[in-house]
Amino acid sequence: MNNPTAPHTPASGARRDFLKQAGVASLTIALPMTALAQTPAPATGAPAAPPPRQPQSFIRIDANGQVTFILPTCEMGQGIHTGQAQILAEELGANWKTITIDMPPRPTSDYRLPIGQMRSVGSFGIRIWHDPLRRAAAQARTVLVQAAAARLEVDPASLDTRDGFVVHAASQRRLPFGLLVADAARLPVPTEPVLRPDAQRTLTGKTIPRLDTPAKVRGEARYAVDTKLPGMLYGAVRLAPVYAADVASFDEASVRAMPGVVAVARVPRGAVVIAGSWWQAKMAAEALAIRFTETPHDKLSTEEINQRMKAGLDATNVPMSVRRGDAAAAFASAAQVVEAEYAVPLLTHVCMEPIAGTARATADHAELWLGTQGHDSVRMGLERACGLKNEQLHLHTTYLGGGFGRKTHAEIAIQAVMASRAVQGRPVKVIWQRADDIQQGQYRQTMMARFRAALDANGQITAMRIRVSGPQMGRQYNYNIQNNIDPFSLSGLIDMRYELPALEMDHAVVDLPIPLCPWRSIANSYTGFWLETFINECAVAARQDPLAFRRAHLKGQPRMLAVLDRVAQSARWSSPPAAGVHRGLAVVDCYGSPVAQVVEARMVDGKVRVERVHVAIDCGRAINPGQIRQQMHGSVVEALGAALRARITLKDGRAEQTNFGDYPVLRMHEVPQVVTEIVEIGSPLGGVGEPGVPPTAPALIAAIQSATGRFVRSLPLSDHNLV
Repeated sequence: MNNPTAPHTPASGARRDFLKQAGVASLTIALPMTALAQTPAPATGAPAAPPPRQPQSFIRIDANGQVTFILPTCEMGQGIHTGQAQILAEELGANWKTITIDMPPRPTSDYRLPIGQMRSVGSFGIRIWHDPLRRAAAQARTVLVQAAAARLEVDPASLDTRDGFVVHAASQRRLPFGLLVADAARLPVPTEPVLRPDAQRTLTGKTIPRLDTPAKVRGEARYAVDTKLPGMLYGAVRLAPVYAADVASFDEASVRAMPGVVAVARVPRGAVVIAGSWWQAKMAAEALAIRFTETPHDKLSTEEINQRMKAGLDATNVPMSVRRGDAAAAFASAAQVVEAEYAVPLLTHVCMEPIAGTARATADHAELWLGTQGHDSVRMGLERACGLKNEQLHLHTTYLGGGFGRKTHAEIAIQAVMASRAVQGRPVKVIWQRADDIQQGQYRQTMMARFRAALDANGQITAMRIRVSGPQMGRQYNYNIQNNIDPFSLSGLIDMRYELPALEMDHAVVDLPIPLCPWRSIANSYTGFWLETFINECAVAARQDPLAFRRAHLKGQPRMLAVLDRVAQSARWSSPPAAGVHRGLAVVDCYGSPVAQVVEARMVDGKVRVERVHVAIDCGRAINPGQIRQQMHGSVVEALGAALRARITLKDGRAEQTNFGDYPVLRMHEVPQVVTEIVEIGSPLGGVGEPGVPPTAPALIAAIQSATGRFVRSLPLSDHNLV
């Protein structure tokens, strides 16, 4: 971002100023629409939008030679801006030190991806933007070279770009980009620019230090919670504890005499108390006399939800969603049948940075400072709740202290706008406490599943039946669910890579009055646990090595085989482990990147201790290997934390957990060594931020089975006295 240390100075101001100041020499290049229009739809099954009508993004080179890249992808710790800048700088021939990245002031068609929205989700940041960025940079390079050729009176073919200059190698003359932008801006932009050959790619494929690291190390990076504006007030929320409830009434007079209190604003499902400091607002919010509506769900509990999902597993009237081959015949002739039931709990995101947002809003305009993954969610939410049109918004996107899907939602933006309007447009920063975040929903759904497999005399799977029971998250996103297949709930099963002669699958839908939200890797976070644990159970039943068993069922899947072979090599799978060490294997392909993992663990006094996790990923060409390894490490840490202890339980319609004391994450002394191998076999670009999560839990379960002789079929492991 142009000025990440000062979120109140809009990062998008560079683009706005450029549009205003026509007299300032600069070169702007539009990303080619066709490249983005041809990008495949996401693996989650979200519908692809029609080709956009406007250019998708812009490169700007100012007269001082600074290169600015305006992107709708937020930086939430995944290092995406660095990877994107590597692509841009390499193809353009820019000086790495001149690269800055801005974000647009609002979501428009210029910045929407083929999924039809401006969002930072789905591990899209590199795999969607790589080709358009290269083409746009090549366009800019072409016109800069043409402008330099005219000045130097040489053949354009004799010129190249390097470190922010156009260079004539024969004469050692060079011209800076800034000197050429005025001339280049008058030249026609080529629609099909020539890309650099791979031999000239000098930045991508290397571990380049992240652009955001210096500001973060110095404490200068600004997050939404850091926003400070002149005359700013603070807001604390008091929200209905039961998810389907709303405000019945509140008495503003009950807190108006408290120190610093300025106003109380009604917001959806609650109120925001506004005061001169956040502590004053917090104390007043806790003291506010407020009543909430009663709902039919006031007694909802985890036990009731589990009973309903269990009933769904046994239901007889569930429509079949997937049917391939003759499963009935395979089961009738099976040498043995393997059956297992699995369950996962509600999970929340517990981002390191609490949810926060600042607004300065009137009836017809709102300026917001947000750490959001979902710019179009904010737009739609503000239009629905506050009557604001997109052109009436100006968003300043700050750094995000984690996202994981949670920060795609608009509630903090709505609350901040309503709070600001309640104090005549003064800026108000609303901050949630950790308990607000944990107890107010947007959970990874709880689900159950029953798997059955028919094995022949050789131990090969001839048929599989899968019954899933639980909610369909796609309904909350108004997804057009066809044939009862919700990709938000079934990804990883409907697109499994195992080659089975017969497969049947259905989903017993259990509607729950609980707000659901993508959690890192979405459905794959539990379907990977189910399927890979079941494959390990089938391998044990067939008395076969788990690696050999997988290879036999993945003969036509070269990428899966490649990561399996590499992780087996890394973990020395063919050799016995050290004394007391037990190993487990899993492999999952999601977001375009197969990932295999081997977990090495010990049992100490009946408790599991993970010592090492070997990872192999094929994400296509590695743009920044260091960032890939970091993402695999972070994925393993998050997945282990969820597998060991994380869960949300309900009692009397509300979450029982409030903070890290009862929703624990992995502690530093529990973090294992993570060894990552990057497999490059010429595959298409895939995602990195999410694919590392799904294999961890099933590989851990397999290691525990190796030690104890039993498979754990529900999470977290703390429920089984294993941690």
